[in-house]
Amino acid sequence: MISNFFFGFGSLFSGYIENRYGEKKLLLIFQIGSFFSCFFIIFSPSFISFAFFHILLCVFLSIYHPAGLTLISRRTNYLSKAMSYHGIAGSLGLAFGPILSSLLTTFISWRYAYFLAMLIFLFLFFTTLISLEVKTNKNIITSKRKFFRKKLILFYLINCLAGIAFSSFLTYMPIFFTIKLINLNFAPILIGGVFTTLVLLAGIPGQLLGGLIGEKFKKSSIIMILCILHIPFFIIIPSLNGYFLIFYSLILGFINFIFQPIGNSIIADYTSSNERGFAYGFSFFLGFGIGSLGSGIGGILLSNWNISLVFYFAACIMILSIIPSLLLFKVDKKDD
Repeated sequence: MISNFFFGFGSLFSGYIENRYGEKKLLLIFQIGSFFSCFFIIFSPSFISFAFFHILLCVFLSIYHPAGLTLISRRTNYLSKAMSYHGIAGSLGLAFGPILSSLLTTFISWRYAYFLAMLIFLFLFFTTLISLEVKTNKNIITSKRKFFRKKLILFYLINCLAGIAFSSFLTYMPIFFTIKLINLNFAPILIGGVFTTLVLLAGIPGQLLGGLIGEKFKKSSIIMILCILHIPFFIIIPSLNGYFLIFYSLILGFINFIFQPIGNSIIADYTSSNERGFAYGFSFFLGFGIGSLGSGIGGILLSNWNISLVFYFAACIMILSIIPSLLLFKVDKKDD
């Protein structure tokens, strides 16, 4: 929960800084800062220093989304599709990153997982330094009032509620699968990781679909439908077992990741180019920073009662999200 909070909290400031110094400088800071954070994690002499540098790593990682999404939004006319391709790359990283780090930790040492991350950040740093074209933005923001127009406020509220719901169930999905699928012919230590990875991979076609429908249909209507669609799956899945559980969990992963390219492109639709860095930063602060409350509340529910309540809690949050999603749809329709 603490790591997720700082991952979101840092986005708030990096989004504002992006508007003043540009995407390239921010991306370089993200990459070199993450490189040195991993270096200090490897040589941490104690748990306290390990935790400190891990939080520092999260702060540097938080720089990426405001800078990266703003960069994409300013360089394409097919925004939803571009966001879906970006999301697919992220889903692949989410799916295979834990597998690589688990293999390195199991067969060599956990330090080599961070060493691999160091090499990746170093490669990205020099690639960005050499190949990324600088686009200066002279439109410095002088007032925050225009960021908080009605449509943007409604989407921020939806994103915050969705972040809480998604954080709660995604954080504890490995434990959920380990408990529910213990009777399958899999090694218990692999069940949680393998099936969580499959759910994340199921999000890839979801990202692709999100990019396609985002170009053809009103995004506010898609957001409203997605908020509603999550609810029955959160309610039904805890009562399932075996292959039915796997099947419906994969569908949930597919639906869940449609949200990302639509949400990222809708911010670009509701903001001008010079507002966008701060807008993305604030959105990720709500989705990941405030959204981290979901993992904290989920942990309380799991520790004191059972894991099914984590999914029911997520369903309740998504029920609440229907209200601002309906309002957003009405406001968006009225503005046409």
